[in-house]
Amino acid sequence: MEKSNGAIASMFMKLAWQKKHYNLLNEYVSKDFQYHTTFNERVLNLREYIIFIRTFHEAIPDLELTIEDVLVKDNKVVIQSILIGTIAKPFFGINPSGKLLSFSVVSTFEIEHGKIKVLDTLTDMAGVQRQIKTPIDNDYPIEDYLKDK
Repeated sequence: MEKSNGAIASMFMKLAWQKKHYNLLNEYVSKDFQYHTTFNERVLNLREYIIFIRTFHEAIPDLELTIEDVLVKDNKVVIQSILIGTIAKPFFGINPSGKLLSFSVVSTFEIEHGKIKVLDTLTDMAGVQRQIKTPIDNDYPIEDYLKDK
């Protein structure tokens, strides 16, 4: 039985962000998978995307993702999520504060032949900045994280 595009995108998010089953993500993406986030201008491949997620989990070890809405139209899927956690170590120019941080994320997926080809994530950066009371550079040099992994 073929999975729906909504089910594919939802499972991908759960495996990556909730369960940390990074080794299974390859089964859900096309060979030319591309990821873009508001945290950086650079387009990432799957290996780099996994490093990006691990960086989040290392910096926010109690990170929880809750999927709020899943919208599907043809080969496009939009997932609205809430991320909650406490920053334990510096990352992307944000210092630990001991405060619980909560922010909204909208992820758009382009799915072809049952595989995720493009994932674009928009993070409520203004909401994050209001909570941490510090400006965030949306083009933080992700290369610093990628070279160490």
